[in-house]
Amino acid sequence: MGLAKSDGTAAVEATVTSKGQITLPKPIRQRLGIQTGTRIRFLVVARGHFQGEPILHDLEDLWAMADQGPRPKRTMTTAQMNIAKARRKW
Repeated sequence: MGLAKSDGTAAVEATVTSKGQITLPKPIRQRLGIQTGTRIRFLVVARGHFQGEPILHDLEDLWAMADQGPRPKRTMTTAQMNIAKARRKW
């Protein structure tokens, strides 16, 4: 399934379940770096239209979250931190 058009856009279809859920097609997940547990932000941009984007945190956001209590029972590993940093769009 080819996703990219010459203008950089992509279109695929998904079906909404009775629970209001959709499954993002694998090519979309791969292209956007979406993994299990990735949060998605939906924006209503016009009547009948919306956009979705993975929520990527800046390093400053991670520090702010770390400063908010309560403290987690375990800490992030270096590998987990590197994965979080790799999701950032520069």
